[in-house]
Amino acid sequence: DGRVVSNFVVQALTGQPITIYGRGEQTRSFCYVDDMIEGFVRFMALGDRFPGPMSLGNPVETTIGELAEKIVAMTGSRSRVVN
Repeated sequence: DGRVVSNFVVQALTGQPITIYGRGEQTRSFCYVDDMIEGFVRFMALGDRFPGPMSLGNPVETTIGELAEKIVAMTGSRSRVVN
C-alpha cells in the first residue's frame, strides 16, 4: 500500500530483501493512529479557547535503516536489508 512499515513487514514475513532507498538515513516519526485521533478530538473540543496551531505526533525520529533492522529482528526474519 506504499507505506514503509507495512512494506517492510510484508517483505520480512515473506523472506524478501528489505529495500531501502538511499542510505536509509532519512527519518520518520511514527505514532499510533488512535493517539493521533484522540489528539484531533481533544483539539476540536477546545473550540475558540485555543486559537493557535498545535503539533500532534511523536517527537522521536527513527531512521529508515533502524526501522528496517527493528522489523527484521521483531519478525525473526532472515531478510537482508538492501539499499
